[in-house]
Amino acid sequence: MRRRLRSFGLLAIAPLLLLTLAAQSRSSQSIWDEIYKSAWAGIYTDDQAARGQAGYRARCASCHGIALEGSDEGPPLAGRDFAEDWNCANIADLFEKIQFTMTGSRSSQLSEQQVADILSYILKMNQFPAGGRMLPANVDDLRGLLFFARNPLQ
Repeated sequence: MRRRLRSFGLLAIAPLLLLTLAAQSRSSQSIWDEIYKSAWAGIYTDDQAARGQAGYRARCASCHGIALEGSDEGPPLAGRDFAEDWNCANIADLFEKIQFTMTGSRSSQLSEQQVADILSYILKMNQFPAGGRMLPANVDDLRGLLFFARNPLQ
């Protein structure tokens, strides 16, 4: 009977041991990305940010400044103050802020793709790295992506 219990105990902990070994073989970056899905994981592409730059200059720069530095008409969209204001926020919230409150008039409302492109440019200007996948143009797909002011792995 005691032998059976020991065998059962080994079988019960075997999956846990395999999971631990598998987790150790992954890099800390990939584990972080799986858990937190932060803006530091490369959530936009360089091409998307380039489109966003053109859109930003046409639709946003008059209020927020050509270098995202802010003006009397709009706050800065880059730099320490901006990053701290949005620290730990959901990227979906920033997307919706741009989508529903920017451009001043409803006649010039941005499309979801334009918002995603401009947001990509804002992320780039805040020193977040580009990646291999475009930032989604759907707010539901952005839920769970977090904006951290500082890279937690550095």
